[in-house]
Amino acid sequence: MAKEFKEKTITVNLSRVFEKPTTKRTIAAKHVICKQVEKETRLKEFKISNALNETIWSKGRYSSPRKIVVKIVKDKNTARIMLPTEKYEPKEAKKAQPKPTEKKDKEETKEAVEEKKETTKKEETPKAKKE
Repeated sequence: MAKEFKEKTITVNLSRVFEKPTTKRTIAAKHVICKQVEKETRLKEFKISNALNETIWSKGRYSSPRKIVVKIVKDKNTARIMLPTEKYEPKEAKKAQPKPTEKKDKEETKEAVEEKKETTKKEETPKAKKE
């Protein structure tokens, strides 16, 4: 059984990717990374960071890196895959704070909306008479 972890660093060997057709190598590299992370963490959901994605695609579609070092951070039921130099700070759930209800503001806005409607109606009626 795998030990529980919060953060883990692994090296993924991407040499198998070079057996694929040249047009599919970088796409296959992403799949190999996800398979390796799934094997290490036993989680099914992944999120790849933008920096890691740019590193994989840095050489273009036809040739990807041979090896890549990856940091895996467990966040609830998902694994976040990123470069070891990146920092990850989980977003804390914000509690819903009740908004102060000011009836005066709402009444003022209702009055302003009504005034706008009246002015538009006044402007429309003379146009209709001219035609």
